[in-house]
Amino acid sequence: MNTSELNDTAHKILDVAEYYTQTRGFNAFSYKDIQNEVGIKTSSIHYYFPTKQDLAITMATRFNERLKVNLGELSQKYKSAMKRLEAFNIMQIDIVAQNKFCLCGMLASDIHGLPKLSNGKLDQFFDLVESWLVEAIKLGQDQGEINASLNPVNVASTYLATLEGGMLIARAKKNTKYLEKILNETLLGFASH
Repeated sequence: MNTSELNDTAHKILDVAEYYTQTRGFNAFSYKDIQNEVGIKTSSIHYYFPTKQDLAITMATRFNERLKVNLGELSQKYKSAMKRLEAFNIMQIDIVAQNKFCLCGMLASDIHGLPKLSNGKLDQFFDLVESWLVEAIKLGQDQGEINASLNPVNVASTYLATLEGGMLIARAKKNTKYLEKILNETLLGFASH
């Protein structure tokens, strides 16, 4: 499915569902909540997304599509790997500053209630981020900015786990600076000395 083919109403529904998922959790809202925000009947929401599972899959698909574009833009804009990673950190810090959490991280926390998402949509998100991080780390090693002795795949996995855990703790503490400190320290650990 290419979500760019969806009409404005479907995107409004997805926008509200995404906001609720990132701020409340996927199981903490209903179609009735979306109805009140979008101003359409729940039967209309069911027309676009027959089940909440369908909504979750489409929401994750759209999120991955946008993330792929955003990461591509960071790669184009920043030729320095460290600048690229710093810009990525800022994107994540901005999410927490808006009292949100990573959409796919939130969906992953509800994975047992979302069996259809186990078909790979969440894996696609995490794989996309890890692959992008591996590419940035390898670039940084080639540029002499990142320690050449580090294993890019292991570092990317550790970085992603640190990011997701850091977001969760920063959100619980209501302290964006907590995440900023963790991510900055992580980047310092990558640097060539």
